[in-house]
Amino acid sequence: MKIVHVYKDFDPPVHGGMEHHMALMCWFQRQWAEVEAMTCSRTWRTHVIDREGTRVTEVGEFGRFQSAPVSPMFVRHMARLTTDIAVLHVPNPTAEIAWLAARPKAKLVLRYQSDIVRQATAMRVYAPIQRRFLDRADLILVASPQYLDTSPTLQRYRHKCAVVPLGILPDEFAVPPYDTIEETRARYGGRFVLFSGRHRYYKGIEYLVRAAKHIAAPVVIAGDGPERARCMALARDLGATIAFPGALPHEALVAHLHACEVFAFPSVARSEAYGIAMLEAHAAGKPVVATTLGTGVEFVNQHGTTGLNVPPRNPEALASAINRLLADAALRTQMGAAAKQRVETELHAEAIARAEFERYAALL
Repeated sequence: MKIVHVYKDFDPPVHGGMEHHMALMCWFQRQWAEVEAMTCSRTWRTHVIDREGTRVTEVGEFGRFQSAPVSPMFVRHMARLTTDIAVLHVPNPTAEIAWLAARPKAKLVLRYQSDIVRQATAMRVYAPIQRRFLDRADLILVASPQYLDTSPTLQRYRHKCAVVPLGILPDEFAVPPYDTIEETRARYGGRFVLFSGRHRYYKGIEYLVRAAKHIAAPVVIAGDGPERARCMALARDLGATIAFPGALPHEALVAHLHACEVFAFPSVARSEAYGIAMLEAHAAGKPVVATTLGTGVEFVNQHGTTGLNVPPRNPEALASAINRLLADAALRTQMGAAAKQRVETELHAEAIARAEFERYAALL
């Protein structure tokens, strides 16, 4: 069997959740099939490159419009696709339009990450194209039952949907040296609450900033993105005790995850379809305080078991839940242990890769 995974980018060089998931699937599924990937190159040139053992065709593009690559060449490369299974990680209008235009002779599997939420005007134009594309799919994989139940787009396609969650490699978040953890804690004056991720509108960082003055420990907001400057200005205006260390390299992220007491995940919109960052915190044995969005967030962070979930856009509820965990070491330990065990037993990337592969194979 040959499988080709298709998305905008690959990890490396782009370290996003969808990119990393696709890279993990390629890595593990090579045990059972021939696996390649096709992405865009972020330059006008097309080239083939080895990405940690995966052959990746990076198709030339002329920039991006509303995050979608502008790549007329993608149609030509899609038409040349020779594979048994094509796994398109969507939403990805570039690949979706190319598939409709090229009509490759392969089974079409969609890894449906999220609805298109914010680009409402563009979606009114694009919706008929998306429906034609979804009609062509042989199988649609969704990361959580919650997202499948609440997605308006997926309701007419439930008969071809299956739930297969996203996973991580727990070993990548193993305990670092004790001195590293202590040095990280000392940097912030002792125990602290952590957020780490891209600073985008749907992450709800503003509400964590507003909650910070009521949280019984310093707050550390790591990462970078378009909302960072605004959130830093808000923190200054409110006089909140918040550190903004910027984007953390992997080793530093692992140290922060093990050094923190609680991980905060205050997302506010359906664009937050899952929450890989929470799995990373769980792998480090940390409880999470997240929000109830009707998406995979509640699947990842099981309320009362691996952490607490509160209403979105509610700084008071967010602070109260975080303080509850800060005040109860036994509860933190209990929830952190349950979270770590779940990642290791149910959400390991290799098991997820096998589950996806078996779904592909059933189509042939």
